[in-house]
Amino acid sequence: MKKSKNSLLAIIAVIFLGITWFFIAEEPPILKLPNDWEGIIIESPPTPAPTFTFTQHNGKAFSEKDFLNKWSLIFFGYTNCPDVCPNAMRVFAQMAQDPKLPATEFIFATVDPKRDNTSRIAEFVNFFGKDFIGLTGDKKEIDKFARPFGVIYDYEGDVNSPDYIVTHFAAIYVIDPKARLRAYILPPHNKIRVQEAYELIRNYYE
Repeated sequence: MKKSKNSLLAIIAVIFLGITWFFIAEEPPILKLPNDWEGIIIESPPTPAPTFTFTQHNGKAFSEKDFLNKWSLIFFGYTNCPDVCPNAMRVFAQMAQDPKLPATEFIFATVDPKRDNTSRIAEFVNFFGKDFIGLTGDKKEIDKFARPFGVIYDYEGDVNSPDYIVTHFAAIYVIDPKARLRAYILPPHNKIRVQEAYELIRNYYE
């Protein structure tokens, strides 16, 4: 009986070591960025997207499964944002027009669902790119998705008025084809900086 128990423990240990080796072997050494590249944060190991359900600007559902089999860039903000959000979207628009950029999905997700319904989101994202995706949804779903990625936001002023401000973390997030956060790029954002960082990250981890 003791020998049988020891054999079982040995088998379990081998399986555990095999699983551990698989995940370690699957993840390459962390990408080393040039010393002068500040504000580019690599997630190693990558952070899996949680289970969530949003609504796209066209009314269709969007979940973590929609990240699969493609590279995505996503920005969390709000359509009333006076500067940071429009600038990030302009960078997306400039990148999308670059014929050398590999196929990429550009996504804007609101952290202000009270004002940003599907029609408002649609108008906002379509201004920057006809193929861009805009996401809105219940605040609980937004938090469920945003928190694992470190998206922090808060409301300033009277939220019952139309003029309150949303303060928010203004990073561009790089999502890999396995629906995992690979990196995030802090502001200031411009086309050259974001695209160079994104392509370097993508080429390394593909």
